[in-house]
Amino acid sequence: MKALVIIAHGSRREESNYEIAHLTNEVRDLVNNEFEIVEYSFLEMAKPLLIDVIENVILKKASEITIFPYFLNSGVHIKNDIPHIVEKMSVKHPDCIFKLSLPIGAYKGMAEIIQKQLKSK
Repeated sequence: MKALVIIAHGSRREESNYEIAHLTNEVRDLVNNEFEIVEYSFLEMAKPLLIDVIENVILKKASEITIFPYFLNSGVHIKNDIPHIVEKMSVKHPDCIFKLSLPIGAYKGMAEIIQKQLKSK
């Protein structure tokens, strides 16, 4: 069973965290043929935390987990913090395959998304 976990930074502002939950619901509808489980998590300041969500989807029998960082840049969270958590969990759960995607800001087409958004205003 495949799982997708979207991870965002987390915020003290609850509305910001709700936006991630809403986005995850939209993504779930789009990828339900590829992923049986789609969840969101946060790195800090909000719950659920990434490590807890990973444990939860493994309890739901996920055998492959893709972590999708909803971050724009490859800062310390992308280069150190998230890979450290994924490595720790892969050691703890060696029968599960872990995949760590690039941060969303690294994908081709971001400039076009910005351009499209500017035109819609």
